[in-house]
This record gives sequence, C-alpha cells and structure tokens, in this order.
Amino acid sequence: MSTKDTDSPYEPYVFALIEQIEQHLCGLDELSDLALKRPLTFNERSASERSLQVIVETAIGCSKHYLKAQNKPVPAEARASIERVYERLAITKPDIVDMRGAVGMRNAIIHDYLNLDWSLIQVVLKQKKYHLIHDYVRTVTTALLNS
Repeated sequence: MSTKDTDSPYEPYVFALIEQIEQHLCGLDELSDLALKRPLTFNERSASERSLQVIVETAIGCSKHYLKAQNKPVPAEARASIERVYERLAITKPDIVDMRGAVGMRNAIIHDYLNLDWSLIQVVLKQKKYHLIHDYVRTVTTALLNS
C-alpha cells in the first residue's frame, strides 16, 4: 500500500485490520475447498459463519473510520456507512448490491442465527464471494491511508 510522504495516523489500524482479514480469508479459502468436496461439519460451518462475520465487520469498521477521517457524518447503520463510502469514493467494484448482501448476511448471522439459511452462506463460501468484501476493504483502507 502506498501512502503519502508522511505516515498516516491510520497506519497501525489499517495494518492490523489487513492482517486480521487475511487470516480469515485463508481460513475461508480452506473451508471453501472442503465444502466443494464434502458437507462441512457443524464446527466448520460455525467457523465459516464467524469468519464471514468478521470480514463484513471489517468492511463496516473501515467505512466508518474513513468517513470520520473525512469529517463526514458517520451513520449508525452499517449499510448506510458503506453506501456513503461508495458515494464518496465513487466505487464501482465490487458492486454495491454485493456489499448490501454481505451486510444482510452479517445481520442474519448475528441476529437471526436460529433461522439462518445455510444454503445461502454455502453459495458465498463455495463461490468465494467473500473476496469481493476484501476488494472493498482494500479500496477503503488505501483511501484511508492516503487521507
């Protein structure tokens, strides 16, 4: 990641965030490969859900930090924070529809876990769609470091 000539005050946050998300991505990639070969066990499914939750929380957190760094209002609602960042940075990839879906999935994992539709999460896992969230986080953290 490139930064301006001076160190960003967000550098420690961004690097810790990137380290965390990369660990979860590696775990999800392993679980994705397993899911393509056989049904996942209860513990593997739980690990998948947790890692997906953490990755989406990372996107929400860096969105809020970016808005705060820009002296813009920070919405309390996760989806609204991400939408504001899409507007400010004119992000086109990943599609905002995918990020809205990611936030909805995170909400279901956290708040509606008794009615969670595993088949929807399985599609995200098998198709490795969680990498779209990583792409978003990379875009926002680069902007944060350069702000």
